[in-house]
Amino acid sequence: MKTLLSFLLACVLAGAAQAQTPNRTADEQAALHVLDRTVDAWNKHDLDLYFQNFAPEAQWVNVVGMWWHNAAEHRYALDIFMKMMFNKTHHTTLKAEVRMLRPDLALVRSHWQLDGWVMPDGRDMSDVSTGVLTLIVEKRKGQWLVIDGHNTSIDKKAHDPVLTMQK
Repeated sequence: MKTLLSFLLACVLAGAAQAQTPNRTADEQAALHVLDRTVDAWNKHDLDLYFQNFAPEAQWVNVVGMWWHNAAEHRYALDIFMKMMFNKTHHTTLKAEVRMLRPDLALVRSHWQLDGWVMPDGRDMSDVSTGVLTLIVEKRKGQWLVIDGHNTSIDKKAHDPVLTMQK
């Protein structure tokens, strides 16, 4: 009887775990993998690896609204900031989702946390070290690349009325 109950419990738990993991297509997984590779390269502080995920014309808006119109501008600025204040950071993806816009175009959005962000003057940036990143990724010759990105810090003092909405 214990064996049967253990087996049934295992089946229920396995079914619950599978229900929580969305079934993603290969393209959805590949689009999300762009985010994973970008985060991995950031954590290695390797800009060559980081920019392998970007199309040359990829635009980027950073957390303070700086708008870079191609990967060269983004790389130039990020190289400066990486040396100045991001050289000891660790980026963690807290949640990620993907929405296919076309078979070759996807929106990837993630909720992130950045540890170790300290300004050159020594100011700890923990208050603005969480945010939402939105990427538009496009499949080109079988490879998914970022063609646009927007990164937004979360204001921890702001109150989101949706949190109290009855569902």
